[in-house]
Amino acid sequence: LLELAQQILRQDGFTGLTMDRLASLSDVSKGTLYNHFSSKEDVLTALSVDSLQRLLQLFQYASTFSGHSRERALALHHAYHKFSAAEPTLFLCLLSAATPGVMEKSSPARLQQRQQLEMQLLQYCQLVLSEALADGSLQLPVGVSLEQWSFINWALAFGCNALFVPLRQLGLFADLAAPQVNLHSINLLFDGMGWLPLSSGWDYQQSWQQIG
Repeated sequence: LLELAQQILRQDGFTGLTMDRLASLSDVSKGTLYNHFSSKEDVLTALSVDSLQRLLQLFQYASTFSGHSRERALALHHAYHKFSAAEPTLFLCLLSAATPGVMEKSSPARLQQRQQLEMQLLQYCQLVLSEALADGSLQLPVGVSLEQWSFINWALAFGCNALFVPLRQLGLFADLAAPQVNLHSINLLFDGMGWLPLSSGWDYQQSWQQIG
């Protein structure tokens, strides 16, 4: 059912996804469909859960990369970019499913599952930042918390990956390549954080290729 829902989203966008359409394309009745999902909004939340589960697997794999703390953070960004490029529809479901209208009509159990998965992803981000603080390659400025830096990392990654394809479709930034945009953006952020070694003293292009 989720694969069919994803197919509808790819073909017709979010407005094309209805319970009637999903039932007509599947081999289950509309009543049976409602046994699985409380609404079409609940379907979107289920797709976001699927997205987060796949992301978590990539984060788990990325976290095994053998390198210094900044490279390990880069590996998480690489995993996030890889998922967004491979599953653009699922990736955008993460944003659509976070809107108030969708959350209000989704099942509490599924919303709780999503929250738990997001917390697990956040823990990977915070762990690599904690490692950097512990090894001295990063220092927290006064008034800045670990949670703030985790959020900024996540926001930068989501923005770069979510905006790139739609803007290219509009004919903007035609000369840019998504991997390079990601890497340069991350280096700007990490250099601004003072995360050692800085990009002026380390070949992070090579690191990005090794991670891939």
